[in-house]
Amino acid sequence: MHYPVVEGVVVGEPVSLEGREYHQPSSIPAEARRLLAASGSPEGLTNLLNASLTTFPVRIWVVDNSGSMTVCDGQRLVTGSNGSGKILSCSRWQELSETVMRIGSTSAAFGVRTDFHLLNRTADGQYLSVGADGQSSPVPIAGEIGDLATLQKMMSSSPSGTTPLTEAVITICSMLETAEAKLRSRGQQAVVVIATDGLPNDKPTFLESLRRLQKLPAWVVVRLCTNQDDTVQYWSDLDKCLESPLEVLDDLSGEADEIAKLNPWLTYAQPLQLAREFGLRDKLFDLLDEITLLPSQIKQFCELLLGCDLLPEPEVDVNAFIAQLEVALKTTPIVFDTISGSSRHWINIKTLKRTLKGDAGCVLS
Repeated sequence: MHYPVVEGVVVGEPVSLEGREYHQPSSIPAEARRLLAASGSPEGLTNLLNASLTTFPVRIWVVDNSGSMTVCDGQRLVTGSNGSGKILSCSRWQELSETVMRIGSTSAAFGVRTDFHLLNRTADGQYLSVGADGQSSPVPIAGEIGDLATLQKMMSSSPSGTTPLTEAVITICSMLETAEAKLRSRGQQAVVVIATDGLPNDKPTFLESLRRLQKLPAWVVVRLCTNQDDTVQYWSDLDKCLESPLEVLDDLSGEADEIAKLNPWLTYAQPLQLAREFGLRDKLFDLLDEITLLPSQIKQFCELLLGCDLLPEPEVDVNAFIAQLEVALKTTPIVFDTISGSSRHWINIKTLKRTLKGDAGCVLS
C-alpha cells in the first residue's frame, strides 16, 4: 500500500498493534480517576468518559502548527486549590499546546491511544502516538509511539508553515480505510479532532477529503483556535455541505459563553470541555449550546454529569428535584467558572430555580 505524502514527507508504514488487549471500561484506572478528580470532574462525567472508550478506542488529533498560531489572542486557564483559577492571555499555540498535553495526559492515564498529527513537520517529528501500549487497534500508526515527554518536546517547536488540512485528512482516511471492516465489526469509531485557527490551503479538495472521512467509522470534531469571524463562518458553513454534522467546539471561555445564553444554570468548566475534546459523544451534551434544555432533559443531564441517583421529575415535584440535586452537589467538587471568574458548583441552584419557574409545568413553592 502507498501512503500519502504530507509536506514532502512520506508517512511511514503503519505499526500494527494487533494482539494486544484493547481498553475495556469495566474499571477506571487509578491514575485516570486521580487525574480527573483533581481537575474537578464529577463521578458521572468520569464514568461517561470511561464508558465511551469502548466505542471510541482511538483518537487522532490534527494539530495546526502553521505560522498564524503565533498570534497572541489565545487564553489559558491557570487553576489553584478548591477550584480557584484565572484566565491568562497567551498565543494560540500555547493555548493549543496545553490542550494537547491535557489530552495526552488523559490518554496515558486511561491507557488508551491518541495520535497527534502536526500539519507541518518539525525537527522533533510530525506524528506521535501516546498511550498505545496495552491496547489493540486495527488502525495503523503514521509515526512513532512515544510518551508525554516526547509529546512535550514535539509541541515545544515554534509554529510555522501553511495549513495543509486536506493532506492531513487524506492521511487519516488512508489509516482508517485499512481498519474499516474491523472497526465496523466491533461497533467502534475513531475520534478525529481537527484543531485549527485557519482555513485549508485548498477549500474544494478539503471538502472532498472530509466527505471521504465521514463515510468511514469516524466521529469528526473541529476545535477552533480562533474567534475570527471569517474562520468561524467558514466552519459553520462547511457543516451545511456535509451529509453528517460536524461537532464544532470553541475554546473553554467561548463554549461557556455560548452555553450560558441557553442554559445559564450550568457552570461549563474545564473537565466538561476536556471530555468533549477527548471524544465524549452524547446528544444531551451536544445540545447544550444549541437549545434550552427541557426540564426532563435538565434532570437527565444532571444525573449523567454528577453520577447521582435518579432525581425526581421537576415537572412533577420541582421542590423535591431541587432538594435532591442540592444533596448530590454537596459531594461534588467545585470548579472554576470562566464567566464569573470565581469557584462555583457545577449547577447554579438559584439560576436553575428561575429557569424551572419559567416553565409552565414546574411550580416552585
